Amino acid sequence: MRNKRVFIGWNGEENKKIAQRISNLLSEEHYSPIVGGEWRSSFTVNEEIIHQMNGCELAIILIEKEIRKGKDGQILSMGLNPNVMMELGYLLHKISDPERVRRVLIDMDPSELPSDLQGTWTLTVEKGEYTTEDEHEEVINKVSRRIVKDFLDYMEVAQSSTDKLDYFDNWEENSQEIYQYTGDARIADKLIYGMQAAMYSGDFDRLHKCLINIKSKLAKTDRFNDYPAVACALALLNVFVVSRRLTQTLNDAQFFELCSDLKCEYEEDIKDPELKAWCEIFRMDKLELCYELYACGLTDPVKKKSCFLKALSFCDKVKGLIEDQLSKQNGTKSDMNYSLIYQAFTNRNISQLHKQLRELEPEKSEEHFELQKEYCKKTLDNRYKLYQYYKRSSRENFLTMDFVSQEYLLALSEQYVFEEDFIEKEEIANTAQAIFNQWKDRNEVRNAIFNKVKQESGDFLQ
Repeated sequence: MRNKRVFIGWNGEENKKIAQRISNLLSEEHYSPIVGGEWRSSFTVNEEIIHQMNGCELAIILIEKEIRKGKDGQILSMGLNPNVMMELGYLLHKISDPERVRRVLIDMDPSELPSDLQGTWTLTVEKGEYTTEDEHEEVINKVSRRIVKDFLDYMEVAQSSTDKLDYFDNWEENSQEIYQYTGDARIADKLIYGMQAAMYSGDFDRLHKCLINIKSKLAKTDRFNDYPAVACALALLNVFVVSRRLTQTLNDAQFFELCSDLKCEYEEDIKDPELKAWCEIFRMDKLELCYELYACGLTDPVKKKSCFLKALSFCDKVKGLIEDQLSKQNGTKSDMNYSLIYQAFTNRNISQLHKQLRELEPEKSEEHFELQKEYCKKTLDNRYKLYQYYKRSSRENFLTMDFVSQEYLLALSEQYVFEEDFIEKEEIANTAQAIFNQWKDRNEVRNAIFNKVKQESGDFLQ
């Protein structure tokens, strides 16, 4: 979470001072805080604050009732600042995990906050009484330190709930930190989680060259450090680079070199348990792809069958590891959908492997056919959930939505072959045609998948 941008909202001059102290304390902890309205540019104030909030992944909102008194000291009105409420509502909509938006209630009870803006991550603090300027200063420092301590404690617990879909949705922005990597363990997650996003974006060649240069520079700085995050990222990327984004088979030399690199257990050097688990998932997934790509280039049916069976065993390992992630009770909706992406990949790989094994094991052809059909349906279920999630959520992103749509389209085309019910078959065809019409005129990267879709679908797409 370190180096993340934190928006700090406030109302009232006193709370502005607290916001500024919070900002200073968070800077010392290597976060990048932004006090709302502190910058001024050509924007209006409202545009400026929206711009600031859009650039942040975390937020702390200071909320205190505003009291308006008459000349005689009587209270005329008491309420919540509408600008702060707007900021809170906007952030809860923008940031996918609402628990990343910290509501700090100053001299207030949580029940006084509107019900639809409440949340489990709510802190209440009291300023207390003061009479002198020195006491006032101490109150501001005390409240600021209390808020920052609570924030840091929560972030320590929340390390494992990094919003992983962010690597897909904001790859261009997140990749900049990777290109400037200096060995800082705080962004090791970007190196590992970002590799699949690099494949999605088509940025894997550039990133691969960049990481080779980074590895060389780091070796000169500290020749006794292996920088496992860099080595793991390179091993994962190599599969895409050597196979030209999984479009070419592997020869003997390529296969054995890739497997040797991927069999290093990089996750042993990773402290974060969730990142460790995903590192193992990524390694197993890429080893499966290596065996599959190698098998496709073999002519000996015995060796080919052996490689496909080995690939299937890696799929089973990946499937079990992903199911462990999906079963976690504390996973956010974003985490669940991130896991669905890889579950869909794995289910499709299993389906395609059984398709290959039908020809290599004719005595088990019927068994392989049923498994191919079963995992094709599972893939479609995964892809449908992802497609619906991106289509209706505020996450909708041009690049990611393109690929999610393509993969759903491919799953529909493959399921069409197995569907026996006429009405269901027509529904699949109509759904696929509607999606196909939206994306068929895209560039060559997308056309590669559409050629596969046409091949699978036969004549039902025009």
